[in-house]
Amino acid sequence: MADPSPGHLRGLRVAVTGASGNVGTALLRRLTAPGSGVAEIRGLARRRPPDTAPYDGVHWYLTDLGETDSEQVLAEFLDGVDAVVHLAWALQPGRQPELLHRVNVGGTGRVMEAAVAADVGHVVHMSSLGAYSPGAAGRQVTEDWPVTGIPTSQYSRNKADAEQVIREVLSSYPDIPLTVVRPTLVLHPEAASELGRYFLGPVLYGAARALPGPVARLLPLPLPEVRVAFVDADDVADAVARMLDRRAVGAFNVAADPVMDADAIARALGTFRVPVPAIALRTALQAAFTARLLPTEPGWFDIATQAPALDAGRARTLLDWTPAHRGDEVLARFVAAFGRGEGAPGPLLRPA
Repeated sequence: MADPSPGHLRGLRVAVTGASGNVGTALLRRLTAPGSGVAEIRGLARRRPPDTAPYDGVHWYLTDLGETDSEQVLAEFLDGVDAVVHLAWALQPGRQPELLHRVNVGGTGRVMEAAVAADVGHVVHMSSLGAYSPGAAGRQVTEDWPVTGIPTSQYSRNKADAEQVIREVLSSYPDIPLTVVRPTLVLHPEAASELGRYFLGPVLYGAARALPGPVARLLPLPLPEVRVAFVDADDVADAVARMLDRRAVGAFNVAADPVMDADAIARALGTFRVPVPAIALRTALQAAFTARLLPTEPGWFDIATQAPALDAGRARTLLDWTPAHRGDEVLARFVAAFGRGEGAPGPLLRPA
């Protein structure tokens, strides 16, 4: 994976919302690396992360994007910067959709309005595979696939709505370069346990961690038919750095090969798959969510079974981007780190 040329990255003043999250932490690693040339990095989060790498050396601003008083903080946060990378996104509490919409969609609107007011020279928004409408069975879609979301997934609807808000705010300012990043499922070993706690909750997380590795590998993996890909957070960060460097505009899919079916996922995890109907597994997830055993809304399952696989050819061609990690290796490394209990509680998934 070659470094991008100095270009616009050298001397750049970059503001990153959600800078303490999974992708945000990876982007800070990338932008603070020796030789990056970045002149200043500002980070925005709800809580200040520890004063250790890669968070030290970042100028921190603290606010909750779901609140109207965040507008004053945003004005100061974006004053004089050359680019803003909007990563902030709350995933929990899954049982409070109005709160999540206020933070994610309303907060995105506040960031865009502040970027316009501050005359920021480049806006990069982190969207998602989840913004796409369902379909395209058996093939990978490019960036022109409809961005209407999956109706039964709150996360997906909010991602599609956030893109719509951005288009509405920036439609009157065509001179502001806009980049939209749509990654597939993003994993990283250092976030393994934190992600597990976040999505599984204390009961199911504890049960999963209690199983010794050899025992877990003997258990079958119940999965319906799926086709998904994975990408490492560091590879997403490298793609974003190249977008900043080249001021690349438009939408970019970000995904690593291969696209994996259910059997391939089981093999990557060192176990075997037992086919189950999608409706049966979703019903079980809904029951666990209703019983408060699972904090994550079942719409995430709909993303896994309905969202299209991504063609990342545009990123590879226009950014000279090549992921350093294969998707199956990303999944295997993540699960291995989870099994070892790596990724202690910390700032990685605190919503901003």
